[in-house]
Amino acid sequence: MKIKFSENSNLKKVELFSFVSFFETFNDVNKISIQRTLMNQLLKKIYFKGNLIDIGGGKKSNYINFLKCENYLSINIDKKISPDILIKVNEPFPVKKNYFDQCLLLNVLEHIYDWDFLFNEIKKILKKQGSIHIIIPFMYPIHGAPNDYKRVTSDYLKKFLKDNSFKNIVISPLSYGPFTNSQLICYRHKLFNGFISQISVILDKLFHTLFRKQYISYNNQCPSFYYVSAKLK
Repeated sequence: MKIKFSENSNLKKVELFSFVSFFETFNDVNKISIQRTLMNQLLKKIYFKGNLIDIGGGKKSNYINFLKCENYLSINIDKKISPDILIKVNEPFPVKKNYFDQCLLLNVLEHIYDWDFLFNEIKKILKKQGSIHIIIPFMYPIHGAPNDYKRVTSDYLKKFLKDNSFKNIVISPLSYGPFTNSQLICYRHKLFNGFISQISVILDKLFHTLFRKQYISYNNQCPSFYYVSAKLK
């Protein structure tokens, strides 16, 4: 399964089920979740040109070492993540307007109640033709930081972005398969989590090899997460 990107994107395709990715995934899930593993693999393939704003990020984000960009600025309500700019909920962004070329929202939107306010702020600070990159959960347990409000479908994401003046919208499932999905949702034991995760990765790789079409269909219908890229008109 390949992750797709918008036609004007500077991202390379990510083949999640290649043997190189398989061994990387197998090793990583012993220490971190399958979701973070796949997200890190994706970020390694991206080079963010120009000015990048990371909404919900900071110097202590678990993905910070995988980001490759020219100019980076983070903004967050959580001081523990050490953002460059600390704000309050629904506070206007204290940054230059029409300044940023790229915007990141990694595992953030599910924690935002008022999407309309957020995207109005994003449209103010992005340049015309600026890009937005989103990772958002679909089949994933409810979690805090500090609240968890939403799970939305790809249809909802596409319509919402269109209504907010975004184009070249590409939405791809970020998922490995039913075994890793089940482990991610149902079995979270600190002692055995890594071992069970590795078994799940082996099973998904095996069944994907045998039943590729069914796996692509499953991951499109029941993804762990979505990766979304779009450009502001």
